[in-house]
Amino acid sequence: SRVEAFRQSNTMIYDALEVVSWLILLFGVVNLVNTTLSNQLTRRREQAMLRTLGMTRQQLGTMIAWEGLCYALTAAGATLAIGLPVAVGVCRMVSALSYGGTIAYQFPLPEMALFLGVLFGLELLLSGWSIRREEKGGLLERIGQRP
Repeated sequence: SRVEAFRQSNTMIYDALEVVSWLILLFGVVNLVNTTLSNQLTRRREQAMLRTLGMTRQQLGTMIAWEGLCYALTAAGATLAIGLPVAVGVCRMVSALSYGGTIAYQFPLPEMALFLGVLFGLELLLSGWSIRREEKGGLLERIGQRP
C-alpha cells in the first residue's frame, strides 16, 4: 500500500509536468503562427514595392522562406536556451523533494523532435501560404493599401 501511494504520487507529479510542457508547446506554436501571419499581412505593401523595384517573384519567395526559417530557428533556440535550464532546475527540485535527489535529468529527445517537426513544418506551410498569397492580386492595389 505504501509503494502504491508512492507510485500514485509520482504519477500525478509527472502528469502535471507533462500537461505544463504540452501547454508550453501549444502557446509556442500559436505565437509562431501569430508572428508569421501578422508580419506577412502588415508587410504586403513593402513586398509590392520590392516587386515594382525589380525583385522577381522567386527572389521574394526566397526572402519569405528565409524569414520563416529564421523565425523557426529563433523559436527553437529560445526554447532550448530558456527551457533547458528551467527543466533541469525543475527536475532537481522534484527529485530532491520526492526521491532524495537521486533522479538525473534526461533530455526529452522524442518530444523535442516532435516540437521541432511541428515548428518547422508549420513555418514551411505558412511561408508557402505567404508566397502563394503574394502571387495573387495586382501590385498597384497592394501599394495603395493601408497597413
